[in-house]
Parts: sequence; C-alpha cells; structure tokens
Amino acid sequence: SVRALVEFILRSGDIDNRIPAAPPDAMQRGAEIHRKLQREAGPEYRAEVPLSCTWDFGESTLILEGRADGIFPDALGTTTVDEIKTTHRNLEYMTEPEPVHLAQAKCYAYMLAEDDDLDSVGVRMTYCHSETEEIRHFHETYSREEIAVWFRDLMAKYERWVRFRSDWLTKRTASIKQMEFPYEYRDGQHELAEQVYRTIVHGRKLFLNAPTGSGKTLATVFPSLKAIGESKADRLFYLTARTAAHTVAEEAFALLRENSGLSCKNVTITARDKICILEKADCNPAACPRAKGHFDRVNDAMFDLLTTTDALDRAAIEACAEKWNVCPFELALDLSLFADAIICDYNYVFDPHVYLRRFFGDGDTGVPAIFLIDEAHNLIDRGREMYSATLVREEVTDFRRRIKDVYPALYKRLGKVTTALKKVSTVQVVPALAPQDSLRIHAPEEISGIVLELDRAAEAIAVILENERKKERRRGETPPAGKGKAAAGTKQYSLDEEKKELRETVLEFYFKILHFLLIFDMTDEDHYVIYTDKTPKRETILKLYCVDPSKNLAARMGLGVATVLFSATLLPVQYHKALLGGTEEDYEVYAKSSFNPEKLGLFLLNDVTSKYSRRDADMYTRIACGIREVIRSRQGNYMVYFPSYAFLHKVLEILEEEIADTPFSQREQVTLLVQRGDMREDEREAFLAAFDETREEETLLGLCVLGGVFSEGIDLTGGRLLGAIIVGTGIPQVSKERDLLREHFDYDVAYRFPGMNKVLQAAGRVIRTEEDVGIVALFDDRFLTRS
Repeated sequence: SVRALVEFILRSGDIDNRIPAAPPDAMQRGAEIHRKLQREAGPEYRAEVPLSCTWDFGESTLILEGRADGIFPDALGTTTVDEIKTTHRNLEYMTEPEPVHLAQAKCYAYMLAEDDDLDSVGVRMTYCHSETEEIRHFHETYSREEIAVWFRDLMAKYERWVRFRSDWLTKRTASIKQMEFPYEYRDGQHELAEQVYRTIVHGRKLFLNAPTGSGKTLATVFPSLKAIGESKADRLFYLTARTAAHTVAEEAFALLRENSGLSCKNVTITARDKICILEKADCNPAACPRAKGHFDRVNDAMFDLLTTTDALDRAAIEACAEKWNVCPFELALDLSLFADAIICDYNYVFDPHVYLRRFFGDGDTGVPAIFLIDEAHNLIDRGREMYSATLVREEVTDFRRRIKDVYPALYKRLGKVTTALKKVSTVQVVPALAPQDSLRIHAPEEISGIVLELDRAAEAIAVILENERKKERRRGETPPAGKGKAAAGTKQYSLDEEKKELRETVLEFYFKILHFLLIFDMTDEDHYVIYTDKTPKRETILKLYCVDPSKNLAARMGLGVATVLFSATLLPVQYHKALLGGTEEDYEVYAKSSFNPEKLGLFLLNDVTSKYSRRDADMYTRIACGIREVIRSRQGNYMVYFPSYAFLHKVLEILEEEIADTPFSQREQVTLLVQRGDMREDEREAFLAAFDETREEETLLGLCVLGGVFSEGIDLTGGRLLGAIIVGTGIPQVSKERDLLREHFDYDVAYRFPGMNKVLQAAGRVIRTEEDVGIVALFDDRFLTRS
C-alpha cells in the first residue's frame, strides 16, 4: 500500500514513548471527521478515490495501491489531491506538513497525473484537530515532471528492498519444493504431518494431543512450510508460552536448513524488557542512546542482517543492533515483515495491546499466515489473563493524591470514579457465592457509570500528555507571528520539574484506564463475570474476569489461514477445544506414543499428601525421606516438583538437616539446586545448564515448583534427567476466581484438569527419546483415587 511504502522508506527520527497512545476511539473519531469534511467539500469534490500504478524493476514489478481522501479542482482549476489527517497537535504551531503525510499525498498525485495525463497536479494537506475541528491547509502545485522526478527517487530508494524480496521468495519457494523430511519418520509422525497439511488446506483448526518425544514440532513446521511453498500462506507464526520454548523451534528450522536445503528466514522476537540494553526499558532519546535517531539507521541495519544470515535469532539481532546502534526489540519487529517464520510469545497474536499491528492492524483483516501454537494448554489461562482487567479503588485514590496540586481538574474528575467504585462495591445487586462474602457480581450496565467517568478521565489525561509533549517540542522555538513577548523564550515551554517526575506515573495510569475500557467493550454475560471484591490487603477491586476466553481467542485465530494447537497434555481434547475457540468443524487428533512403556518406571508413595489439612512437620519429613529413597537407588540427575515455594522450603529445611546422624548432602553425595520465584533469565539458564552433565558418581537434585518454568518446555535427553518426583496432584489453590470458574463450568474445568495437566507435563520431562530410561514418582495418596 502507498501508506506502508512511505512509512517504511521515509521514516526518520527517534523512538519516543513519551508520546501518548491514541485514545480508544481515535480511529472512529478520525473516520467521522473524514466523512464530515468530505460531505462539506462541495459537489465537485470526489471522495475516497482508488488509485494504483505499477512500477517495473526489471525482473520484478511493484503494484502500488491506495485511496485518496479526495480529488477536486482548486481555485485555478488544477486537479488537486486532498489528504486529510486528524491530530491532537496545536495547529497554529504547524509550519509545514509531516513529511510522511505529504509523501503519501504526492504518491496519489503522481498516479493521478499519469492516469489523467495532467500537465500539473495539486496537493493539499488538510489537518483537522480531533477535538476543536479547527482546520489547517498546506497547498502545493507540482508540474508533471516535478512529481515524476520525485516519485522516481522514491522508487529508487525502495528498489533494493523489492529486488531482495523478489529474489528471496524465488529462492525460498524453490527450496521448499525440493525439501524432504530430515530423517526417517517416527511411528505416527507422518500421519501427524498429513493432518496438519490437511488442516491448512481446509482452513480449519487442529487440536493435536501428541505425547512428548513424538516429534510434533517438526510434524507441524514441515507441512506448514510445504503449504507456504504452494502459496497457501505467506508465513507462519510459531507461538510459545515461554521464551525457553523458542529454542525448540529454532532448532527445527536449523535442522531443515542443514539436512534438507531449506532457505527460510526465521526471526525470534524476544520481549522488550529481556533484550533491552538498559536495566529498565525506557524508550526515549533522553534515556536511551539507541532511541536517538533509531529510525534514521534501522533500515540499513535490517538490510545488513537480512542479506547475511537466515537465522534471525536473539544473538544475531543483538549483534546487529549493537553494530548499527539501534533498538534490538524494534529491529526484531521490523525484521518480522521480511521473515518467513516468526517465533514469538502468544502475546504478539492474541494480546489486545501487544499484538503485531503491522500484520493484524488496519481493521484486523489479517494476513495469510499459519499459526502453530506450542504447549497450547497454557493458552487458556493466558487468554483469561489477557482478556481480563482490574481496577483498584485505592490505586485511583493514591494517584489522585499525587496529582492534586499539579492537575486539579483531573483530580476532580477522578473523584467521580472513586465515588462510583465505592457505591457499586457496597451494594449487592446479584447474590454472591456466599452471603458473608465480600465478592459482589454485577451486570455490565451496573458499572456503566464508572466506565463513563473512566472514559472522560482518559480523554483528560490524553490532552495533558499531548500538551506537555508539545511544550517540550517547542522548547526554544520561535513563537508564531503576532503572539507577542509572552510567547517567546525557552522558559515558558519547559516542562515543570514536578510534572516530569509524575510523567511515568501518569502514563502508567493512563494505560491501565485504556486497558480497562478496551476489555469492557469485549464483555458479555456468556464469557465474562464482572465482580467487586476485597483483597487480603483490604483493597477494593473491580474486575472484568474473562472466565471463558474462547470467543476472543477464536477471533484472533480467525486472522490467519489455519491454526494448529498442539501439546503433550491437550487432555481431555474436548475440554481444550471448547475453551480454545474450536468448533464442530475443527479437527482433533490423538497421536500415539512411539515409546516402550517398560523404559519408564512409575512409582507411588501412598502415605503422604500435599493437602493443606495434613501439612505438618511429620508430613514434610516423610516426603524428604521418600525423596532420599528414590535417589539413593541410582546416582544421577533428578528433579522434584512441589505445589508451592512455601512447601518446597519446608522440605528443603529437612533435606539440609542431618538425617540418620549424617548430613543428607554428605551421605548421598548430593548437590541441591533450588528454583526461586525471582530468578533472572541467566540464572534460569545456569540452573538448566547444570543438568547438561550426566552423573554416575554423584547426584544432582533440582527442587522446583509444579507448573513453573522447569516443569515444561525443557528437553533433557540422554541420561540428563533420570527421574521426576512430583509432590501433590497439581490441583490449583482454592480461590474465589477458581470457584467462579467452578460455578460457570464445573469442578473439573476449575481444578482437576489444570492440576493433572501440570502433573503430566512434569512427568513428561523424563522420557524424551526412544533411548531414554527413567522413573516418575508420584507423592500423594490421592493418586490412588479414580478421580
């Protein structure tokens, strides 16, 4: 599109997070203003005129398309293109149009001059303030030769990208057509690949329960690439719940490159906070040296990396970003436009704020992409989290207190929010779960007053942020003519120090409000429960709780060609299919395991439990003795999974004490590694690296939590993990939200299925290949019950 072209080629300047996000209704408001100005322009004004042209680059042809906001004859009769832009900026301080906006209009002017054989063509930039509807015009007339020279220069700047992309697609498609599976299919793996391909061809969703080690990563990636080679899709997204799982996908592409001659550019998107060079990400030129002038350098950085490597992983991106002094996170996002496979977190497709707008924006029309969703059982709780929103009355009160003297009008506006929150949380409109409970359930219309006041507060904050940004931009600028002495000088435009200190707080609060408003627009009585409650700190919360994320998840999956959701614990499949947005037309497959069950020893310790009512010193001691009994049978690497950190530390104390008059660590030659809740990424990597070594003369015992980063998505093969000891059934802690799920669905959905999936995931760490031998020990007498 014309807009995409000019925004890519002509972008320049800094990354600056101090610029406020557009209000939730900005797009709708802009469309309303466009229609109003077009209606009022007169009978000779033609609105929304489609224009296109082709440009020959030799072996490649670019088709450029767009839609001019308006075309009309100016006062001298010159045919003129009108480009309308809505803005929050103070129009009296605008001395010229934004270069990218002007370039978009000039592209339309070139197309119009060519189509209608015009000797000259006019360009009018129309800026309209989104609130006051004040208008500012910028008008230029160009000869046909002038506009043609300008357009040729623009095409010259884009030529290297067209040639690169065209040559690459030819090379990629040829390699995919000749690509073969990199090794002999495991038992059932060929059938899995066939099912994936069939799903893509028919544009459905596939729910694939494939046991650990069945080769499901290659069985999904390989047929997806084959479909791309046959033009059934443009690219694939490999979506994961954890950063650690990125490696599995990267290894699959590397294997196909090395063994099957695949040419494929796969980019890995690492979260901003993890890849940022600063201790805490702060994306503006005042805080980050790479933010300054980032857009002046990033296209050259991209071209450099794209033309030198195909594996665009974290290491490659960080090295390139350092070489060109650009932001590694933004570089990765831009590289995704030229990638054939994008490896990233669920957020970049599903999160209503973080999703990649370069693919799924512009009305959410979607792109021809295949979604491969790894460890898909995690997407249910992640979906609930992404599509829920919470407002804390005490946080609003604290924010009001901080801004009282600086922004008195906003302080007053937020007072209406806290009053409405207090009123709705103290009136029980619908019976709660228990009469004595502080939880109150509400219908959407019962909190509409709060939503209205939040919407007004968001508008007020947007104006504040925009005004302060303008003051900073105008610092030291010459005042507009006729504004007098009061407008001159730097001091008037410098931002007050107190306001600078508050800026981050104001931004964070603003984004919280925007999120709440966005989620409220999604709520309905079938998929949401709206409630107020008191937290353990006696804070009052209003929560829009997405109990059933199926509708929202299905809408996002609908933006792609097809979706394959796979996991070793997608059981029961119908439960996952319902909550993950599946329909009767979608497919489900149970893949069989190729492993010999005799290679896994399954043991049960039946005189212990993790039940709260039976937790005491004696129980912790019995569990510690059980752990010792397991690992003394054979030295090597083991992991123990506990229901919580508190439980873990109770048992750890006993393991570290003397048992049978001999210190545990000396008696068994045991090294203890303990997972912490606040582990940094490098610490997690070091924890796992300790298991890279196989041991025969000593024992390494890793103490972890069930459902944590070390209980799924890690691959310890070839004797690197001899056994997993699982303490407890994994059933989530009883809570009000879990009970809301039980009320909405049943006990299985709220408690049993999530718990057992954690157990199955942890057990799946032991046997990863057909050669592995190991044990799983279940510590809880509840495993003897049928349920």
